[in-house]
Formats: sequence, structure tokens, C-alpha cells
Amino acid sequence: MLALLKIEWLRLTRNKKYIFMTAVMPIVLFIVFSSVYEKSNSAFTQNFLMSMTTFCLTSFALYNFPFDIMEDKNNGWDETLQKVPLSKFQVTLVKIIKMTIESALSIILVFLAGHFLKNVNLTLTQWLVSGLLLLFGSTIFLSIGTLLTLFKDMQTASIFSNILYFGLAILGGLWVPINVFPIFLQKIAKFTPTYHFRELAVSYISKGIIPWFSLYILILYGLFFLTIFYVVAKQSKTLRTISNYNKKS
Repeated sequence: MLALLKIEWLRLTRNKKYIFMTAVMPIVLFIVFSSVYEKSNSAFTQNFLMSMTTFCLTSFALYNFPFDIMEDKNNGWDETLQKVPLSKFQVTLVKIIKMTIESALSIILVFLAGHFLKNVNLTLTQWLVSGLLLLFGSTIFLSIGTLLTLFKDMQTASIFSNILYFGLAILGGLWVPINVFPIFLQKIAKFTPTYHFRELAVSYISKGIIPWFSLYILILYGLFFLTIFYVVAKQSKTLRTISNYNKKS
């Protein structure tokens, strides 16, 4: 597994565009938007830093993770991995570990940008706990990405990925605070996974306690999406088996 993880990491570092889109873009957005609102050293800037960090992490779940798996199927790497002495679970676990490492590095980069460029000052405990909460949330959020791997066509998957990415970001309050939404939209926003993902860090920093409710909601979302993936994947496998049997007959 360690050897495969090293190979996956080398493949990642060769993709400069990939690194820019996932780490640099959220930092740029944070700097631009926080400068527009001109509320440096305020609770708003702290919350917006957490929002942009969350936005960065959702890109791993909705772009990097699913398309990494789909690309492996298209370029033959998936078939190569079937020849190595690793189970499918171990191969998937390597992908998850890689995404977790990427997420951790992105959290550190965005936090550093907030501290040094926008003077966001938190205690060491606040930085560490909020970062770990977001890292945990990002791992659960990968369950949404598994659904996108069910698409056979990457172009179709890309369309749905974009809709989910920007739709959940806007509706979940990552770009604009939900208190400026109409009342009915605020109620809908509080049901989105991105809202509770963001709340992991925002609520902890503002209240000083771990937001267990949001944590439980995210876990339930994760179980829900994984259940859908399992059911659909199993049904698709059954249909393929029947189709292959009919062709042989």
C-alpha cells in the first residue's frame, strides 16, 4: 500500500493545474472577497476563512476524488492495479488517504494565508481543532464523490459535479452568509451538507464547543450517499452480468 501511495503522490505532483485549482484558487477568492467587505480582524473574516477552506475541501470530494477514479478506468491504470497484490478496498483506501493528505495541506495553506495576509488571529487550539474538524468533514464528504463515479461518461459526471459544487457552495453559505437569504432559503440551506460542513469550524470558533449536531448530520449524509452508491453499483453489476449472459446465449 505504501508503494502505491507513493506512486499516486508522484502522479499528483506532476499536475500543476490540479494543484493550482484546489489550493491556490480558494486562497485568491478569500483574499479578494474579504478585501471587498473590508472587515479585517472581524468575526466575519474568521468565518469567511473557514467558508473558503470548506469550499476548497469540497472540490476534493466533487472533482479530484471521483475524476481520479474515473480517469484510472479510462487510461488503463485500474486494470494495472488489478494485477497487484492489493484488494479493491486497499486501492480505494489509498485514494482516500491521498485525498486526506491533500486536504490537510490545503487547510494549512488557506489558514496560513488567512493569518499572514488578513491577520486572522486564533489560538493554537482553535487552529488545530477547527482544522481537524474540517479534515474529518472532508473525509465524510468524499461519499458524495463516490456517486459521481457511477457515471460512465466523464463529461456527464462533470456537468453534475459543477452543479453540485457551485450549487451546494452558494446554498450552504460558503460564498454569502445565509442570513441574507429569504427565510425559506435559509431553512433549505440548513439542510445542506455544506452548511453543516462549514459549521464544524465556524461554530467551534464562535462557541468554543464541538458542534456535535452538525457532525452527526454529516455522518448521516455520508451513510446515506454510501448506501445509494452500494445499491446502484450492485444493481448495475447485476444488469451487466445478465447482459453478458444473454450475449453468450
